[in-house]
Amino acid sequence: MKRLSSILGIAAAVLTVAFAVVTPFIWSGAYNRLGAAMSNLRIDPVYTGGEPARTLERPGYQIVVYRPVPKRAFLSEAGAFVQIVWKPASALPAHVVEEIDVDGDGRPDLVASFDVPRDPRAGLRLSVKPLDSRFQALNGIGKESFSALIARVNDTIVVRVPER
Repeated sequence: MKRLSSILGIAAAVLTVAFAVVTPFIWSGAYNRLGAAMSNLRIDPVYTGGEPARTLERPGYQIVVYRPVPKRAFLSEAGAFVQIVWKPASALPAHVVEEIDVDGDGRPDLVASFDVPRDPRAGLRLSVKPLDSRFQALNGIGKESFSALIARVNDTIVVRVPER
């Protein structure tokens, strides 16, 4: 009896190891289909800033204006905003004042101004004067919320201006 139980225990162990080795090959098709289905996932524009709409060329740097991001959920912290990115930050003048045409109609919608300290760890402060009633005025903001902020990300300056 003792010999039979040890043979059954060894057989169970061998079958368990064989099952563990063979299972990924059996399920690989399902894993591939799951991976293909996940490729359709997108990160919410509240986190990415949306998709770029146009690039404005300036001497030595670019301004990338993104499509406006609408407010997502009723209880969401982030409201509607438009993201604007200046790059490279190392090529920006010490004080930036830019008229930005958000909707591409040829007329500026807002004036953004901020200082660019050479120390990348230094805090940034943004002021926005809206020229269109769609945008909120900002005065000296930093990183107040997802929809109203200025931040240095690597060699870029990211600005988000809230819509009304």
